[in-house]
Amino acid sequence: MLEYLYLRGNSFEGTIPSSFQKLRSMQVLDVSHNNLSGLIPEFLAELPFFTNLNLSFNSFEGKVPTKGVFNNISAFSVVGNNKLCGGIEPLRLPDCSTEIAKKGKNFRRSAIIASSIVLFAVLFFISLVAIKRRLSLSRKKEGLATPLDKKHPQLSYAELLHATDSFSLANLIGKGRYGSVYKGILSGDDQTTVAVKVLNLQQQGADRTFKAECEALRKLRHRNLVKVITSCSSIDFQGNNFKALVLELLPNGSLETWLHPSSTELHNSPILNLIQRLNIAIDVASALDYLHSQFDKPVVHCDLKPSNVLLDTDFTAHISDFGLTRFLSDTTEQSITEQSSSMGIRGTIGYIPPEYGMGKEISTHGDVYSYGIVLMELFTGKRPTDSMFTGKLSLGEPVKTAMPDHVAEIVDTWLNFEGEAAVNQNGQSSRGIDNIWKCLGSVLSIGVSCSADSPNERMNIGDVLRELQMARNMLLEDQRRGAL
Repeated sequence: MLEYLYLRGNSFEGTIPSSFQKLRSMQVLDVSHNNLSGLIPEFLAELPFFTNLNLSFNSFEGKVPTKGVFNNISAFSVVGNNKLCGGIEPLRLPDCSTEIAKKGKNFRRSAIIASSIVLFAVLFFISLVAIKRRLSLSRKKEGLATPLDKKHPQLSYAELLHATDSFSLANLIGKGRYGSVYKGILSGDDQTTVAVKVLNLQQQGADRTFKAECEALRKLRHRNLVKVITSCSSIDFQGNNFKALVLELLPNGSLETWLHPSSTELHNSPILNLIQRLNIAIDVASALDYLHSQFDKPVVHCDLKPSNVLLDTDFTAHISDFGLTRFLSDTTEQSITEQSSSMGIRGTIGYIPPEYGMGKEISTHGDVYSYGIVLMELFTGKRPTDSMFTGKLSLGEPVKTAMPDHVAEIVDTWLNFEGEAAVNQNGQSSRGIDNIWKCLGSVLSIGVSCSADSPNERMNIGDVLRELQMARNMLLEDQRRGAL
């Protein structure tokens, strides 16, 4: 796990040891001003995290590699090694061909060419320095020196290994397409409990997903988005690349487990009531409204579903999993077909808008469609992938058919409204139960509208948020007056 090694100004002789190729975490190596000799090892070009390699003023000879760190003129130095050849053009070293090394013909013409090359190399080097400085300033401004902002604490692979008890199955709390999520406890005075999302880098697209999620989590801040603590991009103890995200742990898990509990969970946990479900729907709509309308460029989540909606202690909802998130631009649009070869269709079966399947571009309308499906699932208890929905029949069809007089036939059977309604002096239910059915009809109508086949027919998420808040206010007013 060695990252920095400074051996400058000693009297070391011989070659660079082959065992150095095991130092996969090496970022800086300085062996300048020694008496090292032999060829420059090719394996130095294969170490992935080099930012500075100083081999200057030794007796190295032969060909300079051109890959890895040796492809960046500002990241390595070989000056003072007079028997080197080849390398990238800005080094202006002699060609390694024996013929060219031996022949001295056309010396004057070569001198003129060499002078031109020197001038070009100087200009090229100045340009590189300017570009590097500009990129450095840009990265400092945007916080890209690490995958996430510098204000986030830096955690090593070893610390995450310890926090999760070596990523034990006992701490496994979730598994997805690109990785697994573990519960962990960070060492320190506060013993913070976290969720550690470990990327499966063997899965195609996992690395791109990690970068996309870091980019999204670095820029996005909202009470209904899951909070990031830090990220880790390192090497494990076997020398393999390791990438992980460390997120806040939300104790009530995902909405998926509450809507579709296993037989064990069903006996051990309460059922979400009407107000809780309305609050969750409003929380998710609020997060989407933030993503879609509160940036210069709209942000599209691309994978909204119950398993990506996490609940905290108070059942406040937080959207998670930003691995497929896109920051849209007015000048650059990318269609699903253009990206399908590298990442596949964005989303999860049952929640993907129909236009994505036809190769249309990603848009905020796609998130609204997914939201409409989640909203109907939240109040009907039915998954869009249930076996009853085959052929052209979808979750929206029975909901639309039941509107407005048969809402009771499609609502989640675990919601018992009759037991919650107040009874008047004549032994009859008060108008509170009528308001419940009116509220549910309004909510499910929103779900149908959001999941319309045509993107242009779907509601704006800001309008969805306002209508849901009005429905909740009506029920809360009934509760205040004792009608419920």
